Amino acid sequence: MSDEQELPAFPIRAYQLIPDPNQPTVVALAIETEQGHSLFLATRKILEDLGKDLLERAAKMPFK
Repeated sequence: MSDEQELPAFPIRAYQLIPDPNQPTVVALAIETEQGHSLFLATRKILEDLGKDLLERAAKMPFK
């Protein structure tokens, strides 16, 4: 995608990791916002990278 677009951003209300016994190499990441639910499939590598990135970002944020 060469053109930059502004994407809407909504606060996350909840999330859930949903394993699928029929597809052990992926997990569904369900995210709930006030606009509804979104579902994403993630591999182990994506989950590991996402977890690392979230922890690094959280460490840089001020406490309330």
